[in-house]
Amino acid sequence: MTLKRRIDAVETSLSPTQLVLRWLAEAHAFGDIEPYVASLLSEDPPVAPLDRLAREAVHGTRTAMRGKRPELVDTAVRSALRETLFRFELVMRINVTAHELLNREALLEALFAANLALLLHDERKQHPADEDHLHRLAQCRDLTASQVRELLATREAISRAEARYLDGHGALFPEVGRAFDLQVRRNQELADMAAESAELDGVQPPEPDDPDAVTLRAGELVADLVEPAKSEALDKCGEGQLAFDIAAGWVRAKMTPRTLAAGDPVADGGR
Repeated sequence: MTLKRRIDAVETSLSPTQLVLRWLAEAHAFGDIEPYVASLLSEDPPVAPLDRLAREAVHGTRTAMRGKRPELVDTAVRSALRETLFRFELVMRINVTAHELLNREALLEALFAANLALLLHDERKQHPADEDHLHRLAQCRDLTASQVRELLATREAISRAEARYLDGHGALFPEVGRAFDLQVRRNQELADMAAESAELDGVQPPEPDDPDAVTLRAGELVADLVEPAKSEALDKCGEGQLAFDIAAGWVRAKMTPRTLAAGDPVADGGR
């Protein structure tokens, strides 16, 4: 068997998920998005990973369907292309979302830490029972706890999407994953400090946490990852109307808060 036939046989046997996971392993070897993109741009000519995945999906499906009726081949090719592009777009959306969240959380952490330090250093000494001081301390406690829940919900949403569409493989680049875990720990430490300080100063305890709050929020965030990835993939496949319908449905759901069930709010097959 020639080398080309061996390669064809391997590519034919790869599902859309396997194609994307193979690309993902190659990309993750660079550690982070920036060096990976730099490596792509250094090639002459640069080869977009999405173009490569699309060609592999089409070629593999056509090879596997050789001898079948043309209409069956075309249907299988469209399906493989949609599934492959969707998973690629999902990986990219997960990483971009995580990057944006980490940038925002770092700023909020610095803001809350500075505010808590000011409250503990100055106001406790001068006005230990001042109502404004107690209100600001309670606010700091509640906001830091809220940021922890948001990070935990995002992590759960990413895990759900990975389990359903990537066979449980991690989508985050290694450096991003480590930064995410570190930010969770830092936010938790700050929230614990704010809670302890509020308790010591006699602030009224907060309302009991909703045990389902993180799970419910994660359900919303799964949709925020999956639905735009579906829409983007369909648009690239030339199915603009279906892409628009999915995007419009996602926006309508976001305009009606807390309407999603605790389970995954995504359609089967990523299409």
